[in-house]
Amino acid sequence: MEIKKEDRRVQRTRNMLFDALIDLMIEKGYEALTVQNIIDRANVGRSTFYAHFFDKEQLLIGNIDRLREFLVEQIAKHSLPKEESEFKFGFSLVMLQHVQSHKRLYRAIASKQSEMLVLLHMKRMLAHLAEDEIARYWSRFGSIQIPYDVAAEFAVTTFLTVLTWWMERNMSCTAEECDRLYHKLIFSGISASRELDKQQNKMFAPRLSASDSDMLPLE
Repeated sequence: MEIKKEDRRVQRTRNMLFDALIDLMIEKGYEALTVQNIIDRANVGRSTFYAHFFDKEQLLIGNIDRLREFLVEQIAKHSLPKEESEFKFGFSLVMLQHVQSHKRLYRAIASKQSEMLVLLHMKRMLAHLAEDEIARYWSRFGSIQIPYDVAAEFAVTTFLTVLTWWMERNMSCTAEECDRLYHKLIFSGISASRELDKQQNKMFAPRLSASDSDMLPLE
C-alpha cells in the first residue's frame, strides 16, 4: 500500500514537470528555457527535479517517451492488413491528430530554428515506430529489397515534410486528408523502388548461369 502511494506521488511529480516543460516550450521555446524556469513553473524544489531527471533534455526525452507510449497504444488498436495494398503506417494519422489537438505546442516547435534538438528526438522516436511497423508487416508480403532502417528514415522524413507543410497552411485540411496525402507520397516512392528493382533484375538476369539463378531468386 505504501509503495502504491509512493508510485502515485512520483508519477504526480513527474507529470507536473512534464506539464511545466510543455507550457514553457510554447511560451519561450525549448532552447531558451532553463531548469530554474521549469521548477518555478512546476512549483517543486531543485533537489526534487534532479531526483527525477538529470537535466532538461532528459525531461524532454521522458515527455517524448510518453508520446511514444500513446502512439504505440493507438497503433495496437489497428487491425492487421490482409493484403499488401491495405498497409498504412499506423503512427501517421494518430500523430497528425495529436498535433491537431496540440497546435500551439507544435507551432512553437516548428517556428523556431533553435528547436532542432526537439525535432531530432521526435524524429528518432517516429523512426523506431516506423521501422517496427515495416518489420512486422512488410516482411509478410516480401516487399521492397531495401534495409528497414532506410525505409523508416524515408517514411519519417516524408511525414515530417508533410507535417510542416500542413502546419504552415494553418491545417487547412483535416488530419485524415493529410494522412491520405502522406501515404500517396510514400507509396509512389515504394512503387518507384519496385520498378527500379524489376529493371535491375531484367538487366542482370541474362548474365546469370543456371546454377546462379537457383541461388539468387529474382522477382
